[in-house]
Amino acid sequence: MVRVAFLLLACGLAASSASAQTRSLSGAVSSYAPANEPPAPAWEARIGAGLANPGGREGGLANIAAELLSPRILPPSDRIAAAFIPRFNLGSSLNLNGTRYAYAGATWNFDVSKDIFVEASLAAALNDGKTGFIVPQNRLDLGCNTGTRQAAAVGVRLSDRWSLVTTLEHFSAAGCGDKAGGSGSGPANISARLGYSF
Repeated sequence: MVRVAFLLLACGLAASSASAQTRSLSGAVSSYAPANEPPAPAWEARIGAGLANPGGREGGLANIAAELLSPRILPPSDRIAAAFIPRFNLGSSLNLNGTRYAYAGATWNFDVSKDIFVEASLAAALNDGKTGFIVPQNRLDLGCNTGTRQAAAVGVRLSDRWSLVTTLEHFSAAGCGDKAGGSGSGPANISARLGYSF
């Protein structure tokens, strides 16, 4: 009977010791093994709307944009190093009554502060714009359906998951202008995009 009592006492002491170790500490007390911060979100989806090619052909038309960004290919050691490590992107710019294009490439981010960041992007792109010798007066004359997409953006983090990004993007078909009479100058669109990280 004494052995059973000692065994019950030992179990009770072990349970109370484990309970004390798992009990949360006050804000003024530091734990000897602080928990690590949760990993940064890996993927980001953005969708938004804006104006297509303000001031030019197809200008002022409604434009819808969507984009998916991957995590960085290497985890950054600090914010300066992170600026040189790209994220891959895949997206589209849909002019409701004009040139539409899809792109895939890379985006470089730099954190100006905890809540504000800037971006630069470069991608290969395909468009469904008008080409050839006969192009309507209200449409852009691209010369060909391949080119590049360049973009610059400024973003604000609304929370740990949500962000708002203002983007200026340009589709360039440089080198195609002399092939079919086109100018090679594609649309320059401005948009506001809401991003969600997951």
